[in-house]
Amino acid sequence: MLGFITPTKSNLSRSEIEKYRAYYCGLCHELKGRYGKEGAATLSYDMVFLILLLTDLYDAGIEGGFERCAARPLKEHKYITSPYTAYGADMQMLLSYYSELDKLHDRDDGADEKKVKALRNSLSPIEGKYPRQAKILREGLDALAKQEERGESDAVKMSYLFGSAIAEIFNPVENDFFSPSLLSLGSALGRFIYLMDAFIDRKKDEKRGSYNPLLGMNGEVIESLLMNAATDASTAFETLALDDNLAILRNIIYSGIWKSYDKEKNDD
Repeated sequence: MLGFITPTKSNLSRSEIEKYRAYYCGLCHELKGRYGKEGAATLSYDMVFLILLLTDLYDAGIEGGFERCAARPLKEHKYITSPYTAYGADMQMLLSYYSELDKLHDRDDGADEKKVKALRNSLSPIEGKYPRQAKILREGLDALAKQEERGESDAVKMSYLFGSAIAEIFNPVENDFFSPSLLSLGSALGRFIYLMDAFIDRKKDEKRGSYNPLLGMNGEVIESLLMNAATDASTAFETLALDDNLAILRNIIYSGIWKSYDKEKNDD
């Protein structure tokens, strides 16, 4: 359920694209440095959005450097990190662990079991450092899994369960001035991610006989559910005091998150 919170690069300037790539490479750099190859393999666009957001919102200092990597070995490229890059890396590992656990539950795949074990080795220190985020994510996803096992057909209810589990990740400082807006934003984006994931997987799930709360639902209704979640996300987003990364973040919120939907709809 990761990978939908991406920019529409055709609507960004060259300098904005370069900045986004530098933050993306910064997260990869951090994951690899803290968690090795297993960490770098979890890299996701969703956490780049969060790092851009929190770095801007809290006016965090940034650092940069140049490096080569396995993905781009021929030429040095820039990376940017801030204190929230480390936070984003830790949250990425938490999310990736539970995502792989969900895949293991669905498919009982030996390869997924190896991934889960590899990620589990890094999880205890993160859970100890961020007990609030880890507890709410774990309990929320457990509740979601139980409802899936019962065959809950209310897609709105399911999306809110996922959104509530994800929301706390967007709130690094408990009871901060910005906490209400960050929690609302995280919850709404979580709802959107859950619904988008179900929309993309609906044909495959129908063929396999797998759970999906959108099966049999009218396309216009699905689009309305997605639009409601996206609207709530943009409403919360616009209450935040942002400047340095605002253009990139708005691009993602208003355009980028819809790319997968547009592609899937055009393929129908």
